[in-house]
Formats: sequence, structure tokens, C-alpha cells
Amino acid sequence: MRLTDIPSVSSVLTRMESLTQLAKDPKSLVSFPDLLEREFAKQRDNQTVPDGKSQSIDSAKSTLPEPNFKPNSKDELGANQNGSLLETIESIAESQGMDPNLVKAMVKAESGFKTKAVSPKGAMGLMQLMPETAESLGVKDPFDPEENVAGGVKFLKGLLKEFKDPEKAIAAYNAGPGAVKRYKGIPPYEETKQYVSKVKRFYKDFSS
Repeated sequence: MRLTDIPSVSSVLTRMESLTQLAKDPKSLVSFPDLLEREFAKQRDNQTVPDGKSQSIDSAKSTLPEPNFKPNSKDELGANQNGSLLETIESIAESQGMDPNLVKAMVKAESGFKTKAVSPKGAMGLMQLMPETAESLGVKDPFDPEENVAGGVKFLKGLLKEFKDPEKAIAAYNAGPGAVKRYKGIPPYEETKQYVSKVKRFYKDFSS
């Protein structure tokens, strides 16, 4: 058997040959030693995970659980990408005379602060607006954070004005105003009951 028949050796030799050709290119501004140094640097970026397999740092990070978002920690908000998003939500809520903490609780319950979220039913963005709802609210781009939140807040404000009860308004946001009217309160849907409970819990977290 020749060394070149071994896959790992063959791949190394192939890579070395390609680097050599690249260095010979008259348009290339990088010398062969520099190319080798970059190649070794890439190898140093790999790390060995506990099971003995080689895994890049980025892919290793992707296997770790995402840190829990703590709305009460101002220090974390400053370092967290959600910080500016929360400021946007607060600004829009206040401009429409709404409680910012309620809107933040709704956003967290609806999308977990994911601006590109899409539900199986087709609801879009931070406040999970259905296409027809977004259109009726004048939202042209449901995935634009400001447009989405502005539309969602406007819709929620209308529900609060109609039902004059936060829990009914929250339930109507989830199940639709018709269902709340039909049952004269929170509909007996398990999803809606859990949703209302979740929003109330998140509201308490943001308010404390």
C-alpha cells in the first residue's frame, strides 16, 4: 500500500498541492509559508471534546444549551442582544400608552424575542401576527421588529379597550375576540389557558 492510498495522508497531500498552486499564482499576494501558517492556525482552532472527537470551537458552542434570558438583570441586558430590542419594545409601548412590561411579556410568550419566528399556522415575527391581521394593522414587513411590535401593540390596545379586562384581552390575542365573546371570558382551550398563565408569569418577572 502506498502512503497516498491512505485517505488522511491523501487529503493532506492534496491540500498541500493546492496551497502550492495558489502561492504560484502571480496574482496571489500571499507566500507559500504564509499559506502554511494560516493552515496550521486553522488546525489550532480545533479542540478535542470530552468524547475524544475533534470538533471546531464554533460547532462545540452550538451543542451547548442557550443561556436563559433574565429580564431582571440590567447588566445582562447591556451585554445581551435583546437589550436594544427591549428598548424598542418599551419605546413603542409607551408611545401608544401601553404598559411596556405587558408588551414584553406578550412578546416573550409569543416568540421568545425571535424576530424571524414563524408558527405552523403562519403567524409571523415578534408578536406573531397572522398575515391578514398584519395587513389590517398596516404592517408591511412583519419581520421588522418596529413594525411588528407597533402593529401588535395596536391590536392588543384595541382588545383591552373592547374587553376592559387584561386577562380577556390576552386570551383574545391568542384565541381571537370571537372565542372570548362566545364563552364570555377565557375560552376553555388548554392552549389559551396556558398562554394567559404564561403571560401573567412573564409580566410578573418583568415588573419585579
